[in-house]
Amino acid sequence: MQLLVTLAAVLALAQAPQLTKAEQLQDAARKGDAATVKKLLDEGVDVNTRFRYNATALFYACDHGHLEVVKVLLDKGADMGIKDTFYGFTPLALATGPAQKKKPEHTEIAKLLIQKGAPGKEDALTSAIQSGDVPLAKFILDSGIPAAKLTDALESAKAANKADMVTLLEQAGAKPYDDFKIDAALLAKFPGTYKGTAGNELTLVAAGPRLTIGQPAAPPAQRLTLVATGDKTFKGVGAPVTLTIQVEGDKVTAFILTQGPNPPVIFTRVEGK
Repeated sequence: MQLLVTLAAVLALAQAPQLTKAEQLQDAARKGDAATVKKLLDEGVDVNTRFRYNATALFYACDHGHLEVVKVLLDKGADMGIKDTFYGFTPLALATGPAQKKKPEHTEIAKLLIQKGAPGKEDALTSAIQSGDVPLAKFILDSGIPAAKLTDALESAKAANKADMVTLLEQAGAKPYDDFKIDAALLAKFPGTYKGTAGNELTLVAAGPRLTIGQPAAPPAQRLTLVATGDKTFKGVGAPVTLTIQVEGDKVTAFILTQGPNPPVIFTRVEGK
């Protein structure tokens, strides 16, 4: 009986299809086998071969924290600007927010990518702040960040109660938002519950001269802070979100929410909430 099982296993292995060289590259990048990666590239495998969801070998190496593989791939011309078609991630986004357990090599990979001009270092700064990666945050700040992005980062750090990051950003010259001064009586009308066209609900809650937005049961830490940019307009702290309050006469009726490149969504005020 044991002999039959063994023979079956041998036959199964014999019948398993051989990996193509491109698939071998993908596998080696995942495993951190820099020598095999270099060998395959030297043999003519395209360093920017697209796999599932448009990912390349650089994506897998960044996600798994394989610094030496990343170095080989970059030396061979790996494209740092490709985005996957599922999440819209870049290699840098995976290095700063990997699906795998984060380790020191991820920070070094992110530094290397930024040093070589990878796009998205402002988003990488936000990720570094959220994860508490001080070495990466300092590296990005030393590389130069526009003043407006510094302000966004500072407000994000304050909202996340990251005192060490706040200090680091202030030392880099970050200034807080200059909040537009809305009349207190008008601002007091905005908080409440609003329903979107898909039936989902969001609440606006007063937070001093600002508002926060989130699902009705969301704890404060999961709510986005909104800063006033006009009498009825707000923008998100550390997120590409804008909100415009709609007022008819003396009554707040709805708000229009825009997130990044997505189409605006109208949320209608729920009476009595």
